[in-house]
Amino acid sequence: MNRSIQTTALVALLAVVALAGCEAAKSANPLAPSVAGPIPGVAITAPKPLEPSTGAQLVAAGQLVTLLVENPSTSGSRPLWLQVEISADTEFKQILHSADRVSPGPDGRTSYKLPEPLGAATYYWRSRAQDGANTGPYSSVSQFSIVNPIVIEPPTPIEPAGNVTTNRPEFKARNGSVLNTSGVLYRFEISRSPDAGGTIAVLTTLPGSGGTTSATLGDLPYETTFYWRAYATDQVRQSAYSAYLSFKTPAAPKPVAPTPTPGAPVPLGPGGRTPNPTSGRLPLPDMSKVVQSVAASNPSLLQNSCQDSGGSWAFMDKVVDTLRTYDTRWGYNGKRGNISDPSKDVVDYNYGSQRDEGTTEVYIIDIINGHCGATPSAGWNDVTDVTINSGTIGKWTARGRF
Repeated sequence: MNRSIQTTALVALLAVVALAGCEAAKSANPLAPSVAGPIPGVAITAPKPLEPSTGAQLVAAGQLVTLLVENPSTSGSRPLWLQVEISADTEFKQILHSADRVSPGPDGRTSYKLPEPLGAATYYWRSRAQDGANTGPYSSVSQFSIVNPIVIEPPTPIEPAGNVTTNRPEFKARNGSVLNTSGVLYRFEISRSPDAGGTIAVLTTLPGSGGTTSATLGDLPYETTFYWRAYATDQVRQSAYSAYLSFKTPAAPKPVAPTPTPGAPVPLGPGGRTPNPTSGRLPLPDMSKVVQSVAASNPSLLQNSCQDSGGSWAFMDKVVDTLRTYDTRWGYNGKRGNISDPSKDVVDYNYGSQRDEGTTEVYIIDIINGHCGATPSAGWNDVTDVTINSGTIGKWTARGRF
């Protein structure tokens, strides 16, 4: 054999032997970066998705979502890293983002913050581990949603406010903004004080059209101050409360007797008693037509009403009894504050909160013009101030009749 050929063959043989020795060295060192793999006998477990948990809903607020997994384990000696994938579908055919080399975190958990905010939609994510030679299985797929924020603003109260002219007011509020929810109701709370402890009624209604919502409660007590506020709810979430508005109902209307008809029966009132005033005094009811009606129906009683000349109390009693069918605050007047000396042509109305008998909180009304004269007639003369200014006083009495 030619010496040159022998030399060439020897060099080739040595190269093959050297290459085999190098490959054997790589396989023998499992930590080498270029190790041939997979390495037999190495098992890598799947990571476990922790957060966001399956079914979680995150409110969109421009924030970056952080994924958290429980770290996998390996029976090999090579270090692990994680791969993370986020998809728009469960089969991961529409992968939206992936991270191929996430270093495991401390304390057995790894967090990975997405680089961009996610829009409102449903997302699926999974992860797996590998060591450069071996690849572990994918974790289970976890699903979460990004949802737009729900907005339920409180309504703004409009009316009633201040002094109102009716005791059956309509509650009206300007609608607040509502976003990303449905089935919203408005609730109006009516109270006797500006706090929830004084609530006497709650009205619930659907939002009205045209930007406002209204509701009515029914008749409220007269001459009383109330407070009200409103809020909105979709029956899961509730808005903040609106500010309170206050209003005061008017004084009770004065009883009105019908126009008298001579000879006709005297119309009687519905009975009852006006509630005590919350402040000040009750207004004086104009009951002049009652006196005129009694006089028209009982002319002989009026003509014979001068007790000092042998007349009787019949007309006075008839008037007082009729007045009390409209309001039991009516009674007789004790002259100069003496209930043992009742006036023969004057009646009293208790305008305050004291018990009737003996109270000086009275309106004093002269009901007979020309009393003890030749032609007495029905009258209605408020002499309250005149009596006080003259230095005398009126005092309510029942004359022992009621």
